[in-house]
Amino acid sequence: MDKQALIEFYLAHQWLVLPMFILLVIGVALLWFGGLIAALVALGNRQWFWGIPTIILGPFTGLPYALRYPGRAEYARSLMLRGLALALVSLTILLLIWLFA
Repeated sequence: MDKQALIEFYLAHQWLVLPMFILLVIGVALLWFGGLIAALVALGNRQWFWGIPTIILGPFTGLPYALRYPGRAEYARSLMLRGLALALVSLTILLLIWLFA
């Protein structure tokens, strides 16, 4: 797909694409903030092998940490799971808009 077709698609469906994109950005932000909180929790509990990589990789190592230690990282887990759900739902709706439009 070239640039002109993408611009035409956006202009024709901007009332759906723009809110879904905003929800996608909010979901990704929740994922990363949850990852940073998981890093702080891991470092606060002196779990260096979880905390240091989570600072760099964010939710990629923060979500497994929060799922493995649910009592310690409950808030981080809830942020990351809500962000992941929001991002996946918005991406699915964007894909459906793209396919059916």
